[in-house]
Order: sequence, then structure tokens, then C-alpha cells
Amino acid sequence: MRYCTRADIGSAIPEMTLIQLSNDDPSAMQPNESVIEDGVRQAEELVDGYLRGRYTLPLDPVPTVLRDAVVYLARHWLYQRRPEGSLPDPVKDSRKDTIKLLESIRDGVVTLGMPSGKAAPEPGEIRVRSRRQQFGNDLWKGYQ
Repeated sequence: MRYCTRADIGSAIPEMTLIQLSNDDPSAMQPNESVIEDGVRQAEELVDGYLRGRYTLPLDPVPTVLRDAVVYLARHWLYQRRPEGSLPDPVKDSRKDTIKLLESIRDGVVTLGMPSGKAAPEPGEIRVRSRRQQFGNDLWKGYQ
């Protein structure tokens, strides 16, 4: 968990609800931590997908707006694991709002206040291939 802690998840979802959402055993008394970590990992990867190319990852320190975004996305993922129940409106709305926020960060409308808030190229090799030049300089000089 890079962007949020287990305590952040616990403060957003009551413990009994977290047990029901994360543990497939109906008699369980503890949340399934690996399921919670999967939800957080998925949310962090989604956030990174929006930030990649604009910020150098991983972010250090993590802005609180990103911590909250990961918590909202992980909470939605955990609720979505239970297809037999409907998702509460606040959970659906917070996910929509979080995606809009991430799009605004990606597009540069909202900044995180980090020093690298400009578009940063991704590391890697770029290869370009083009056709052979058809018209030489001699031909172009005739048009000047």
C-alpha cells in the first residue's frame, strides 16, 4: 500500500462491513487482508495510469487527495465484489467524482502541488521510421 494505509481503509469502511465485503466465509470474524490489498493495488494502479506522463512516479510524499482517491476506488472495488447487493449511492458517486478528479489532474486542470507538475516524458526508447526522401534539395531550390 503506497498511497494509503490499512487504517485509511478502516476509517472509510466500518469493520463489520469490511469483514462482509472482503471475506467470502460468512462466519468470518476478521477481514481478509489479501482481498483488501488487492482492492488497494487495483486502485493505486488506476491512479498511476492517470498520473503517468505528468508526474514522476512513485510520488513521495503522497498528496492527501491521492490517498482519498485510492480509498474511494478501493471501497468501490470491495463493494463491487458482492454482486448480490446493490452499491450504495455514496459509493457510486464517490467513484465517479474520483475519476473526474483524476481526469482533471491528468489534463493539467488540477495540480497536486508537486514540483514535477509539468508533463514528464516516460522513460524509454523512441524509434521513428520514415520513407526515403523523394525530392532532393536541388528540386526544391527551383521553387524558391
